[in-house]
Amino acid sequence: MGVQLAGELDPAAEAERLVQWAASYRASGGTGGWLGPRREAGEQWQAVVRAVIRDEIDQPQLTDPARLIGHRRGPKIIQHAWLSPQRVILAQGRRVLEAWPLASLSDVRALDDLTGVVLAAEPGGDDRFPALLSDVVPWYSKWGGRPPPGYGLRRVDLDWLKVEAVFADQRGRLAGWTRELPSRLADLVRRAQDVPVQ
Repeated sequence: MGVQLAGELDPAAEAERLVQWAASYRASGGTGGWLGPRREAGEQWQAVVRAVIRDEIDQPQLTDPARLIGHRRGPKIIQHAWLSPQRVILAQGRRVLEAWPLASLSDVRALDDLTGVVLAAEPGGDDRFPALLSDVVPWYSKWGGRPPPGYGLRRVDLDWLKVEAVFADQRGRLAGWTRELPSRLADLVRRAQDVPVQ
C-alpha cells in the first residue's frame, strides 16, 4: 500500500469533507471514548492525529515554511495529538504530556505540506512556537537504495486542518475559513505537484 502524497489529493472532495465536518463537529459525540486521554469536565475529543512528534519553530520559519524542520523520526513510544473545542494535547496513551488551550493561542496554522500544525502563542522571549508534526513514514529494505515516494518523510494528514477549523470557530471566523478552504487546498495540491517527491 502506498503513502498518501499531497499532490495526489482531490482538493474539491477533501475540502467538501472538511467543511461538512467543521459544520457538525460540535453536535457529534466525539471520538476516542474511554481509549482517549483523560478529559476535562464536559470535554469531547473531536479528532486525533496518530504518531506525532513535537518540535519548535521560530519567526523566520513561520514566514518561510520551506525552511521548516527536517524529517526526523519521533520517539519509540508513539504519541498522538488530540483535539477538543477547548484545547490541543499531546499524549501517550491516556497520559497527557502537554496541553495548549485554544483560547491562549494567537494563531493556529497547518503547514503547507499538510504534515503538521503550528500553535502560535503571543510572541515573547525568543519568539519560538511549538509545532506538532506527523511522524516520518518508515521504510526498511535489506537491499538499501532509495525509498519509494513518500517514505522517509513526514506523513501527510488532512486532519491537521481540523485544528485550524476549531481554532477559527472559537474566534468566530469559521465561515471565512470554510469559504477559503477549497481554493487554498487547490493551491496546496498544485504546488505539491510542482515539487518532485523525495
